[in-house]
Amino acid sequence: MDKMKKAIYLLMALLLVLASCEPLQEIYDELEDDYKGHASEFKYTLTSDDYAAIADLATNGDAADFIEDYEAFSDEYPAADYLPPFIAEMYPALSEGSAGLITYNYNGEMPEDLAAFTDTDTYTVADDDYESFDGILQVARYFSPGYAPEAYIPDILAANIDSPSEDDLVLVTYEYSTMDPKVDFGGIADVAIWQETFNGTLGVFTAFDITGAQSWTNDDYGDDEYAKMSGYASGAQENEDWLISDAIDLTGISDASFRFREAINYLGGMFEQVAVLVSTDWDGTEAGISTATWDELSGFSRSAGNSWAFVESSKIDFSGYANETIHIAFKYTSTDSNAATWEVDRAEILVPGDEPPVIGLDPETYKTFYMFDGSEWMKASNYYYLNSVDYDAMGDPGRYDNFSSSDAPQDYLPALLDKLYPLAGEGFEAVLVYKYYAGTTLTLADRYTVENGGWVSTYNYFMPVESQFLFSSGNWVFDPTVIFTMTADDYQIIVDYVESNIGASYIDTYGTFEDYSGAGSYYANFDIRSGSFDDTVFDSWEDAVEWAIGVALLPTKFPDAVTQVSGIDVHYRVSFATYSGSDGSYYMEFKCSKAGPNPEFTFVEGPTAN
Repeated sequence: MDKMKKAIYLLMALLLVLASCEPLQEIYDELEDDYKGHASEFKYTLTSDDYAAIADLATNGDAADFIEDYEAFSDEYPAADYLPPFIAEMYPALSEGSAGLITYNYNGEMPEDLAAFTDTDTYTVADDDYESFDGILQVARYFSPGYAPEAYIPDILAANIDSPSEDDLVLVTYEYSTMDPKVDFGGIADVAIWQETFNGTLGVFTAFDITGAQSWTNDDYGDDEYAKMSGYASGAQENEDWLISDAIDLTGISDASFRFREAINYLGGMFEQVAVLVSTDWDGTEAGISTATWDELSGFSRSAGNSWAFVESSKIDFSGYANETIHIAFKYTSTDSNAATWEVDRAEILVPGDEPPVIGLDPETYKTFYMFDGSEWMKASNYYYLNSVDYDAMGDPGRYDNFSSSDAPQDYLPALLDKLYPLAGEGFEAVLVYKYYAGTTLTLADRYTVENGGWVSTYNYFMPVESQFLFSSGNWVFDPTVIFTMTADDYQIIVDYVESNIGASYIDTYGTFEDYSGAGSYYANFDIRSGSFDDTVFDSWEDAVEWAIGVALLPTKFPDAVTQVSGIDVHYRVSFATYSGSDGSYYMEFKCSKAGPNPEFTFVEGPTAN
């Protein structure tokens, strides 16, 4: 019995060894594949951190600065040159034959004719200019609906700009209120005897950090410069921070008042966290802050605490500080559950003056283009500079008065253009100048044109681009394949081509469909049913679509196409929709066989179902 058991055990052990050979071999093979690398296809969209990493890999310092600051590539610093080292670090295990589709931001170069609008001469309407006119303007010093800027600015420019030439363009800055001012000629306006505007520095104020890592700083946005405090840093933080003025001597002044301009956001109604105080006995030291007597000011109107808009406080009576030497303090506190942002733009002490007061809404700063027509200055009707009120009306762009990758200008500007030019017809053009944030705030100009009843942008400066990169001969190289999905505009290009080059008899009564190849812009597809394309010319719908894309669309859409980039043939992978009683989606591939102008495209393969 013992011998029989031993034989059985040996047989079982042998079978286990034999059975284990195949799984072990598979593991060895897999490890070997990992060591050697393997071919794969992937898609990836660059993040902010990726642009910083790409900049670190760049040997060209200017390119590194551009890529990191703008989070984009350009014609001068192309993705083809700077992405391959990054891909190699991201995917070290991939091998020959691998391919990746990378989505990144591309910054197109501004053409000279549009760059002129961002670098034009400027003129700021000064107090002396308003005062050169009699009556209310002389006192109010701002324009309004009843005192329209276009009625006065031409005379101001004529008086201040010598020997202008025809078509000279000037960007004029001025103050404007949506409410006409009223002047109380029987009253007396206030005059500032002490003022701090926080332009460039904290001025006569000193910041004291009592608790927390955050501090009062000087900041600016657009035309506003201000002192700023926020306790938010990757979450709400506990802080106590004071901003205290130098000594202000009110000796001999009995009828003074105080007011300031502020913006507060994310306050949540906790106004005790943004206190304004006055002391007559502070000794000027940080230690003395806690021992001094501080009067907290109250009973004045101020920001609601939920907006970036600056609000001027109502006047606060300072007659109780007559003949005193005082210090004014802005005291900020925050907790780990509530941390507002507080911005103070201007603080001033006022006394009655000798000019009549102006009653009305506070004006805002506007910029508008004016052009010299050869004899006089006129408001340039087709050129528009976006102002703060425009961004505010759009919603999210109003937060910082600019567009960005998350608030693309093309998503907002057509609606603005509809309001600016409600009667614009086909072919009408307008130039818009706007701010765009891409690591730094840029001033960009774009031309919009009415095409097929809608506004079409000429240039997308920071547009997302998808490019393919291939792993070839041990390196990642840029594959210049152009990949796009046809839109209604593309189908209309084919319709227009057929009408102009094949015959108007193929076009429907609406001008949006042709039954030569079956392209239609209304439904944005090819109708591939029998009778929807000319079967005396084409053997199949596939032939009809091949002709439509290769002959009618691509040469028109890409008139400057090239045959190669960096020695690699340029292919065009075009996705399109079909209708055969049900919807379909396919793509065809072509390559540029003759460079533009008048390029030619050769069919490669397709249609392939998406």
